[in-house]
Amino acid sequence: MKVRVTINYKGRVQGVGYRWRVAEISNSFECSGYVQNLMDGSVELLIEGERLEVLEMVDTVDVQLKEYWHEKTMDEREGDAQFKKFRIKY
Repeated sequence: MKVRVTINYKGRVQGVGYRWRVAEISNSFECSGYVQNLMDGSVELLIEGERLEVLEMVDTVDVQLKEYWHEKTMDEREGDAQFKKFRIKY
């Protein structure tokens, strides 16, 4: 099943290479989407793909970058991919 997961990470997530690390992690998964800084100081991560692959990427990001975030909200919905690749959104 194809899904789209949107996550908002709060904490010390800007100015520490968070987006770059997420983009590097995405290279190990067959997912598309983006990661971007938000004006409120948080980071938004949108991932699309097969549900298992998307959730594995989320788990990897959570574990590898756990020292930077202290609060996470996640929304999962069914749907076809709108993005062809994963990128850092500026």
